[in-house]
Amino acid sequence: MTTKHKKVWQAYSKTAYHAMCASLANWGDPDFYRPITRLYYISVFDCAQVNHLGLISEEALNNRKERTADHCLSPQFIGRMIMDNPDKYLQDYSVFEQMFWLSCSTITVTKRENKELSMLTENNGFDYKVFVPTNLKYNHLGIQLYKKETGKTWKSAVPQDHNLIPAPPELLEYEKSFLVG
Repeated sequence: MTTKHKKVWQAYSKTAYHAMCASLANWGDPDFYRPITRLYYISVFDCAQVNHLGLISEEALNNRKERTADHCLSPQFIGRMIMDNPDKYLQDYSVFEQMFWLSCSTITVTKRENKELSMLTENNGFDYKVFVPTNLKYNHLGIQLYKKETGKTWKSAVPQDHNLIPAPPELLEYEKSFLVG
C-alpha cells in the first residue's frame, strides 16, 4: 500500500537553499547564471501554487479552460537577486525561506496573459532585462484583477481598485539596475 504525501513547500525551500549555497563558488561566471537561477525557479515551480494570492484576471474568470498560474514575482530573477546578495539571503535560512515563500506567489491568469507577462523580462543568462517594474506588470498590460474571499468561489470574486502586485521593496530596488526603456 502506498501513501500519497502532500508536498511540503519548506522541503523545497531548504533544498533550494542548500543548492544555492553549494553553487555560490560558481556565481560570477556567466556560464553558471542561468543554470543556478533555474535551480531556484524549478524548486519554486514544483511547489505548485502553495501561495496563491486569491487573485484572478478578468479574462481568466470568464475563460476557465485557458487558466494557468502566473508566478507574479519572477522567481528566476529572485534567484539572481539571492545570488547577488549572499550575505543577506544565504547566511540566514529564515531570511531565504521568507523570500522563497514570496517567490511562490501566484495569480490565476489565461495562458495568453501569462505569455504576455513573461515578455516583460528577458533572460539570456548573464544579461537580464526588466521592461516594466514587477509591481506594475499587470497594470501595464491592462489586466484587471479580481479578488475572492477565503472559502468562497471565483464567482464571488470582486474587481480590485488597483492592479498593483505586492512586491517586496528589496526586489523593486534590486530590479532598478535591470530596467530598460
